[in-house]
Amino acid sequence: MMEPFLADLQAMVDIDSGTYVKEGVDRLGLWLQQRLQRLGCQTYFDEQQQYGNHLVAIHSGTNPQGPRLLLIGHMDTVFPKGEARRRPFSRTRVDGMEIAKGPGVLDMKSGVLIGIYAVQLLIESQMDNYQSVTFVCNSDEEIGSHSSRPLIRKLASESDAVLVLEPGRIINRVVSSRRGIANYHVEAHGISSHAGVEPEKGRNAILELSHQVIALQAINGTIPGATLNVGIIKGGGRTNIVPDYAYCEIDVRVSDRAGLEAIEAAMREVTSHTVLKGTRVVLSGGVSNMPFERTEGSLKLVQLAQAAGADLGLEIEDVSSGGASDANTTAPLGVPTLDGLGATGGLAHNPDEYIELEPLPVRIALVSGLLQRLCQ
Repeated sequence: MMEPFLADLQAMVDIDSGTYVKEGVDRLGLWLQQRLQRLGCQTYFDEQQQYGNHLVAIHSGTNPQGPRLLLIGHMDTVFPKGEARRRPFSRTRVDGMEIAKGPGVLDMKSGVLIGIYAVQLLIESQMDNYQSVTFVCNSDEEIGSHSSRPLIRKLASESDAVLVLEPGRIINRVVSSRRGIANYHVEAHGISSHAGVEPEKGRNAILELSHQVIALQAINGTIPGATLNVGIIKGGGRTNIVPDYAYCEIDVRVSDRAGLEAIEAAMREVTSHTVLKGTRVVLSGGVSNMPFERTEGSLKLVQLAQAAGADLGLEIEDVSSGGASDANTTAPLGVPTLDGLGATGGLAHNPDEYIELEPLPVRIALVSGLLQRLCQ
């Protein structure tokens, strides 16, 4: 199995599919369409103008009353056009460990392929006892899945469980929760004046914003499961002008809805007051990815993964992640979701990104065993 898997992986990695390289993502989509059609899937594209087309592939199982399962994996990478030519798929050995490298090899072309081979195992062993398995391969996950989110929501709402094939960290771990992400923009408005001639007539927006930043950053660490980081601040245009405008950008991460509501309330309280008379402050923004929270449904999937892992000699652990994925779209719909089922490796989004080759058969068997148990 592994040589065909690695041949498929090489074919995928050697196709440039950065998010903004539409022709490359579409080429990869066509390759995956043919691969999934050989598996017996019916396929279609959700066509896009700006980004690559999203691929949907549906395999009908042998049980019309069985579960409807959704597997999610993205085709896009963070790398620019030409990256696959500069550093194509390669295999090497580091510290006695055989690895494969190349753009998107970990995040997440190997994950998409693990899902395909896991389903192939069920079909070949005549254990496809589900109503349907649907693959969605989207083209814009690395920039937030804005164009694919409606499609993913629709498919998830028609499914009984969702498996997301993001990288799996180490061999015995899966991801059962992810923090939500919110982004905020804070503007301070003052009054401009000549800094040397009439400074007293001005109201320094940078100074007001500085007070706001100190108070906003102080919220960090006060709400369980929530973090706040003021990451960008800008203001003014010339040193001889009292600035009438400044702004900052804030990243917020939350573990649950309660934390989101609490941190937004705290930010509104801070920005409702100004320190300098004659200035005003405007807070805008909000959540971009709702938190993927542990639920009874997701914990059931963890238990099924643990049972599948036990058959492979693994003690499966479920962990939380601070980064978002498409699981943050499906889980808030109330659909049981499990993530982190892809390959093991490291340095995602880095030119030295790699996957470990030895654990691949085990990860394929883990996903296949989980699918099998979902059908029982």
